[in-house]
Amino acid sequence: MNEDRDIDARRAFIVMVLIAFMILGYELFNYYFIPKQPQTSSQEAKTEVSKEENQKQTSKLPNEETKPENADKPKASKPVSEPGLLLGTTRQKQSYGQTYTLENENFLVEVSSKGGKIVRVLDKKFNRELITDTEKKLNIYPLEIFTGSAERDFELNFGEYKVEKNGNSLKLERAGVVKLIELKDSYLDVGVKAGSEVYILAGTHLQEGEFYTHSGPVVKFRGDLVRVDKGDILNRESVSGDIIFAGEESRYFFKGFKGDISEVLIYKLKMGEEEKTFTLVKTSGQKLVYYAGAKEYTRLRDIGLVDVIDFGTLKLIVKPLFIFMYWVYEHTSSWILSILILTLIIRIIFFPLSYKSTVSMMKMGELAPKMEEIKKKYKDDPAKMQEAMMKLYSEAGVNPMSGCLPILIQIPIFFALYKVLIVTVDLKLASMLWIPSLADKDPFYILPVLMGGTMVLQQFITPSPDKRQNMIMYISAVAFTFLFANFPSGLVLYWTFNNILNIAQNYLIKEVFMKDSKATQKSQKKKKKK
Repeated sequence: MNEDRDIDARRAFIVMVLIAFMILGYELFNYYFIPKQPQTSSQEAKTEVSKEENQKQTSKLPNEETKPENADKPKASKPVSEPGLLLGTTRQKQSYGQTYTLENENFLVEVSSKGGKIVRVLDKKFNRELITDTEKKLNIYPLEIFTGSAERDFELNFGEYKVEKNGNSLKLERAGVVKLIELKDSYLDVGVKAGSEVYILAGTHLQEGEFYTHSGPVVKFRGDLVRVDKGDILNRESVSGDIIFAGEESRYFFKGFKGDISEVLIYKLKMGEEEKTFTLVKTSGQKLVYYAGAKEYTRLRDIGLVDVIDFGTLKLIVKPLFIFMYWVYEHTSSWILSILILTLIIRIIFFPLSYKSTVSMMKMGELAPKMEEIKKKYKDDPAKMQEAMMKLYSEAGVNPMSGCLPILIQIPIFFALYKVLIVTVDLKLASMLWIPSLADKDPFYILPVLMGGTMVLQQFITPSPDKRQNMIMYISAVAFTFLFANFPSGLVLYWTFNNILNIAQNYLIKEVFMKDSKATQKSQKKKKKK
């Protein structure tokens, strides 16, 4: 009974770390394998209220049974400071007429003559369409403009524009409004001259695996970045201030404006079980940069949008690691090498701590027989047992917590690397043998099994003197194999390589650095026997 209570600090720490990982695994399991439950009646009631509010603000969900007021013919309305989106069957019935194509090596953009809006954006490098199914279904597209007058907004967003095309530049005119659109290397230069301030639609975000990243509106103020949670938006939110850029983001893609923005409007719509947000920016006619594409670091760096990459709460650690990994990639042209080199460098930096941890664990292993003797001797007196243990540690020069501290320090680095690997869109294009994309899971689950094997091998080579602890670690290896099965392959590759380096490191410490120490101990034992 007393033996069970006598758990040393190192073992307690390991158990706590395992519990933390198990909690993380449980959350990820729920996220990927447990289907979302239908909303409760109270939530449905809130949805009905939200619909009513939308109707009052002329922002209706598309529903054939529920048409907007005056759906067939919009009438003049008194201008308001914040416009509605004119959603409904009338909008859905409109066509966008002839389209004009702007194209370069990075993007293909199609602009309609009716409404002068963007109806297609193709990111060629990542082969991804940026106009979502939601936008197509609602017939609402980026670059639509809103003045607050329903009649004028309808005319400007569905009327035929006079179009002049010159290379990759367009000039569109209608009813006193001029839109200037030019495709640059990786973005659009957009200017809207309307004689007064207008709201321009950036669009909505793409639907993709979030993997604990943010999806929805993002607004950058001078010195402050706000990622707006959908749950914080009741129906329509207005944000004003010294705004640098604003738009809609998903894990790997961004659609939004950068430039002279005085206000941002965010609309939330309920479509079945999903919530959709649309972001508009208010401008006085100055040229804006419109970017709709992948969060590729080199592109974003050139136009001042690096902050749309979701570095998370550990940004101070994540961003330097990300930039370094990108630098390695630019010089090696291989994301696999980039991941391996970064992992190796992290291992080298932390080698002194790892060395100290390994030596401490080895010393604890050597003390195991004496510790067992103390436990048997004082099994009925826990106080004396603890006193004898501390005396033993002191005489041997061992601190039971010294093996835990290096592990504790490295935990933030692990999570930072984890974050780096899940926000790097370039991994979508990186393949490895049988794995088509390092941003996706291994389709054959070979890499997670290899990773689990390295964890078992690692524990086999450096076993704990406590058999129960060894069993826990073996069970953990199996649990991690299942947990990592649906993780991005780049992250599993990092963890596998990290385990291999750890095995090599432990061998190096035991057989090279500790070799002289072992030889000295053996000679001392022989002398004692004589």
